[in-house]
Amino acid sequence: MTGNWSLTIAEVIQRPVFAHAEVVAGKRGLTHPIRWVHILEAAANAHFLNGGELILSTGVGFGEDTDKRLDYLHELINRKAVGLCIELGSYVPHIPSDMLELAEQNQFPLIVFHQPVRFVDITLDLHELIVSRQTEALRKLEAYSRGLQQLTLQAQGIPKLLNHLQAHVHETVFFMPVEEAPIYAPERSKALQEQLTGQLAAALSSGKFSEKEHGLFDFAENEQVMYQPIQLMGHVLGYLGIVLYKREPEEFLHLTLDYTATAMAQILMRKMFSEERSLDSQNRLFDDLLADRYKQEEQIRGLLGIRPTKKIATYYAAMMEVSWGKMRYDAVAESPFHDLTGVIRSVLLRKGFRSLLRIKGHRLYLLLIEKQPLEAPREMVADAFKELEGICSQALGRDDVLLYGISRPSDRYADVYRHFQEAEQVLSIRTDLGSPFFDDLGVYRLLMHVQSSQALQSFITDYLGPLIRHDQEYNSQLLQTLRVLLDHNASKQETAEALFIHRQTLYHRLDKIRSLIGDNFLEPHQRICLEVALRAYEWVEKKR
Repeated sequence: MTGNWSLTIAEVIQRPVFAHAEVVAGKRGLTHPIRWVHILEAAANAHFLNGGELILSTGVGFGEDTDKRLDYLHELINRKAVGLCIELGSYVPHIPSDMLELAEQNQFPLIVFHQPVRFVDITLDLHELIVSRQTEALRKLEAYSRGLQQLTLQAQGIPKLLNHLQAHVHETVFFMPVEEAPIYAPERSKALQEQLTGQLAAALSSGKFSEKEHGLFDFAENEQVMYQPIQLMGHVLGYLGIVLYKREPEEFLHLTLDYTATAMAQILMRKMFSEERSLDSQNRLFDDLLADRYKQEEQIRGLLGIRPTKKIATYYAAMMEVSWGKMRYDAVAESPFHDLTGVIRSVLLRKGFRSLLRIKGHRLYLLLIEKQPLEAPREMVADAFKELEGICSQALGRDDVLLYGISRPSDRYADVYRHFQEAEQVLSIRTDLGSPFFDDLGVYRLLMHVQSSQALQSFITDYLGPLIRHDQEYNSQLLQTLRVLLDHNASKQETAEALFIHRQTLYHRLDKIRSLIGDNFLEPHQRICLEVALRAYEWVEKKR
C-alpha cells in the first residue's frame, strides 16, 4: 500500500468539524489510528468498546466527581480506546489536572471543544472518511493480490515476490528459509545484511519467532519486525518479514503479509515437486540398494556422494506406511506419501540428515545419512519422525495412523539391504513397546527368526494353552492378568492397581492360573518361558 490507510487523530483534528478543538494532553498519542468513533458518557458502558475508538463525551456521566472521572478515563485506556473528545460546558467547565496528568502519562490524547458541537456531524464526517479509506485499501489489496498471482507463474518467483512486497509497503522486507541464507529487498550492504541476519537468527533461536503463527517483536530502536511463517502441510519452510521503521503495524499490512506468504508457499511447493521429479537417477540407485545389487562398499559410497573421511557418515534405514481405520492404502491407486516427499525431505534436512526417499506401493522407504557427525543422532531421528507424524496427521486426516520402523545405525553401506529388513521387521510387529527402533525390539528379534510357525504355535500352546482356552470359554482375563503380573515383577499390589481390580479379585485369578499351569509359574525358568510365550502369542494374533 503506497500510504497508510488508517485515519490518525493528528489528521482528524485538521478536519473542519474540529475547528474549535484543542489537544490539552497526550499529544504523543496523536499518531494512533482510529478504527471508529463512539459516543460514551459512562464507564459502565465501556464494555461495548472493541479498541481503536475515538470517544466523544459531554461529561454528563462523570462531571465534577473526581472518582467517577478518573474511573471513566482509566476504563477508556484499559479498553484500548485511542482518544477522548470532551465538549466543555455545564457538566465539565474545564479539564481537571488529575485527568490531564493521567492522559499525559498514558500518551492518551485528550481533546476539548471550546464551543458547542454536533456529535452527529463529527461521527458522520469521520465514519464516511474511515469507510472511504478502507474501501480504497481493499481495492489496492485486491490489485496487489492479482499481481502476486501473476508473479507466482514466473521464473525467479521468490525474489520477484519480495520486490513486489517491498514496493507496496516501502519498508525493508526479507525471506528467511529454514536451511538457507535469507533474501532481502532492497539489498543492503554485506555488513548490514550480515548484522540483520545475525539478529534475526538470534531472535528465531530465542523463541521470539512463533513457530506456527504470525507475530511482531521489537528489533532495534524505532524498529519492529513483523513476520509470517511460510507453511506447507503444517511444516514451516521459512519466515517472511517486514522491518517497520517508526511505523505501527496495521490491519491491511497484516493482510498484505498474509497474501504474500500464501503466494510464496505455492512457489515453494511447486519447487519441491519439481525437485522430486528430477531425482530419477537417485531412485534407480535406491532400487538397486533395496534389491541388494551392490556389494562393493566403496562403489556404494561413491554413488551416494559420500566423501572418504576418518569418520564415515552414519545412516539409518526406515520404512513408513499409513493406515486409515481398517482400510490399507495399498487398496488405492496413489500412495498417501505422493505429495509429502518434499516436506519430509525438508524436515529430515533440518534435523541433520541427507535423505534418499522411495515410494513403493503404500510404503515409503527412507535412507537417512548424517550430513555431519551428530552428538545424539537417535534423538534427532526420533524428533524428526514425531514431527512427521504431525505433518501426516494434518495432511492426510486425523483418522490416519502413521506407522514406521527404524533400523540400527550403521556406517557400512553394503549392509543397507539388511538394515531395511530390520526396519520392516519393526513395522510388521507394531507392538505397544512405545519405540519404533529395531534396537528396542528385545525378544521379538528372536521370534521373527523362528523358521517354523508350527514350532512357535506349539511353544505357545504348551505354556499358555490352558489359559487361552479358559479365556475363550468363560470370557475371563487370565492371560492379561498374567502379563500384567509379570510386567510388574510379580507385585500383587501394583498388578491390582494396573488392572483396576480389588486384591481379592486378583487372588482369585491367580489361584485359577496356578490350577491351570502349575504352582511354579513364577520360578525363573518357567517365568522366562511364559514371558516369551506371551509376546509370541500377541505377535501371532496381530499378524492374523
